[in-house]
Amino acid sequence: MNPAKINLTDRTYYIPCFRGLESLAYSIGQVGIINKPAVQERPSRRLIPVVGRRRLQVASQLGMASVEVRVISDSMPEEEGFLMAFWDNVAHRTFDPACTAVVVKKLLELYPRDVVAKQFMPVLGVPPRGPRLEQLRALGGLEEPVLQSLALGRIHEKTALLLSELQPHERIGLLEFTDDLGLNANKKAEVIERLLDLSIFHDRPVLEFIHSVDAQTALADESIPLPERANSFRDLLRSWKFPELAKQEAEFRVWRETLPRADRVSVRPSRSGQVERYDIEIHADSRSDVEKLINRIKKDL
Repeated sequence: MNPAKINLTDRTYYIPCFRGLESLAYSIGQVGIINKPAVQERPSRRLIPVVGRRRLQVASQLGMASVEVRVISDSMPEEEGFLMAFWDNVAHRTFDPACTAVVVKKLLELYPRDVVAKQFMPVLGVPPRGPRLEQLRALGGLEEPVLQSLALGRIHEKTALLLSELQPHERIGLLEFTDDLGLNANKKAEVIERLLDLSIFHDRPVLEFIHSVDAQTALADESIPLPERANSFRDLLRSWKFPELAKQEAEFRVWRETLPRADRVSVRPSRSGQVERYDIEIHADSRSDVEKLINRIKKDL
């Protein structure tokens, strides 16, 4: 059968895999397709993949004129077809969180919750009780770019769950924005969490904050390296979320400039967070230098 005639975009029996197709393409290019894919004939003689979707994708990309497949009648119920795809994949793959979420969401659409919990969750390594099932259901409904970022470790699962509470255009917008800033997963988590907090606190759409004049000003100067611009935006977010702390820090920086210059001395607010306590760090070049400095301080105290 010509793989181009199979509707590979159909998601009836979709078990996602977010890895690239390069190694599979190399394997098929060397030895062909060893295990036959299975397709189902649907109404209007439309063919959709049941098992071996990625093999069919590679065959289509390689321009193969024909592939040997097993054709399943359209009388097979969707539940049975998805079980076939499930067991075919789970037998030789370790599902990442994104793939697990898509599978769990589909299983919950096809079977009662107690059946999913008892029969499928142990196989997937998911606790049958507790909030995990509903979390996975929420993740499974996310758009492909968000799921791919989760699968590849570009965002944390907690970040993906936060994004699941937003409208599709909002989460895609935030994901693209943090990708464009070149942030790693930890910094994306920080930025997205703070933006959501600000959105809730000020009762404003979350994307308004990244489109604000202050945000665009912090990001506009392309002569400044991207990491520095990203850090400027993170500092701006921090000042929006903790305005009083930001004000105190600005006042401290101004005050520090009034102090006598000393190359070996640094002053900063105490890590305890108490406003009127400060840490003074003095750098010495030798033990004798340390002793002299301490003796001078003792005299002044």
